[in-house]
Amino acid sequence: MSEQEKKAGSRDRWTEALRWYAKARGGDDQQGVPIAGQSWHDWHADKENRRVLRKVARLLASREPYRRLRRPGRRELEKDSYDPSIPIAQWLKAHPAEQPKARRVSPGTWWWCAGGAAAAAILVLVLTLPLRLMPYGGIGARTVYQTGVGGLKEVHLRDGSSITLGAQTRLYVAFSAQLRTVRLAAGQAWFHVAHNPKWPFVVTAGEATITDVGTAFCVTRDPDRVVVAVTEGMVEVSGRSPPPAARELHQRMVARPVLAPIRVSRGEELTFGENGAPSPVKATDIRAATAWTHGRLIFDDQSLRDVIETVDRYSSRRIVVSPAAGNLRFTGIVFDNEIEDWLQSLQGIFPVTVNEHGADIRIQMRTSTPRPQDQLR
Repeated sequence: MSEQEKKAGSRDRWTEALRWYAKARGGDDQQGVPIAGQSWHDWHADKENRRVLRKVARLLASREPYRRLRRPGRRELEKDSYDPSIPIAQWLKAHPAEQPKARRVSPGTWWWCAGGAAAAAILVLVLTLPLRLMPYGGIGARTVYQTGVGGLKEVHLRDGSSITLGAQTRLYVAFSAQLRTVRLAAGQAWFHVAHNPKWPFVVTAGEATITDVGTAFCVTRDPDRVVVAVTEGMVEVSGRSPPPAARELHQRMVARPVLAPIRVSRGEELTFGENGAPSPVKATDIRAATAWTHGRLIFDDQSLRDVIETVDRYSSRRIVVSPAAGNLRFTGIVFDNEIEDWLQSLQGIFPVTVNEHGADIRIQMRTSTPRPQDQLR
């Protein structure tokens, strides 16, 4: 092989080494990436190729310290008639860098910049908002599920969870990449949650916020209360402190802090009253808490007002109870297909009258004052 051919082969080897080095680096400012492929293995198997590649790597790596050295700019060179024979470090000591003059921004320019930034922020929000509405970057919106009078509905969610809806129930489901949220607006629902600690499942109902800790639980939302009964596992329930007194509202706006979460375990229930304050956790009958899924409404020493609120969701006619009659206590079972018979039987249990009033059924106290022994406890 001639000397000229040897030089040409050496240049080709260096060119190949530079190409492989650049591919491994992925660019001057990127981290190295592994190289794979038969062509790479064939080229790298040659001992001389490996030697040249190492030299290329050392030579190119040695450029890094010099990148940080400042060199005179074009204007500085033209102004100072820079002599290339003088070392750069010496020239820099004698000619400090020029500081750019601060430019005054006019009000019109400032408003244009602010408007552009605001428009860009809105555009980013509009483009990325759909990605937050569904898990793993999907696109979607909240879904509404509801039932009518006496209705019963089973809902299966895309995360593997299921919800059983009672009569006259309405809830909203919205999944994002960070959170699974459900808002129970009215009615009753039994949740079987597919537990995922990295994807929390949160239910809100009135003042109550229920966070899944791997469980199944029932939530009942009436106009004046929210009841959470756990049938499996455990939940964390939080609410807000009671609203301030009227005199405090006149004096200043008083914030209602969020209360510390309360853990409710299997066979326990927690009730939030009209003022939003939670009652103490108490034991509950799991079979009674879920009996409504089988057409039975079971009550244990509950006010007739709360009983009627539940029964009314299964009645084709609106049931109204007077405040006095609503304070009576009831224990028993109501079958959702025998509501009118049960209403009439109340007259034999309590000192009340049950009368039709237009499209409504009204329950009122009798004119005589009831004796304590007349009330069923």
